[in-house]
Amino acid sequence: MKIIFLILFLAVSCGQQGKSKLHTVTQEVVTKYVNEKAMPATPNLTIDKSIVNTSYPIQIALYNDGRFYYDLPRLDDGYGTWKLSKGKIELRAKRDLFDMYIEIYGADEKAESMLIQFTDRFGPNTLRMSNVNI
Repeated sequence: MKIIFLILFLAVSCGQQGKSKLHTVTQEVVTKYVNEKAMPATPNLTIDKSIVNTSYPIQIALYNDGRFYYDLPRLDDGYGTWKLSKGKIELRAKRDLFDMYIEIYGADEKAESMLIQFTDRFGPNTLRMSNVNI
């Protein structure tokens, strides 16, 4: 049974990642996506820089104090911390039901848009994000 689960997990993982090539990012690239202020008590995603996927849906804003704000309209909103590590932006947040782990990569070599990679209750997922106010 464990072997069947492992095979299914690998098949789903490889299938999701195979749709989009993940590009590492540099500090210089990341700067363009980071709001030049500390995260406010009530972030305003209509004016702050953010990345969004309206189909999933999710919206994420990074702030220069190492914190990020997220809005998951089907679940809730919240905040966590982010850092650049080994060419990817790592997001971490504690939630009541689950801990959130998201990795952000460039969708192309110049990171004109971004991809987020995470696992939800349906398994591994990679989403192309659109830029807002960037």
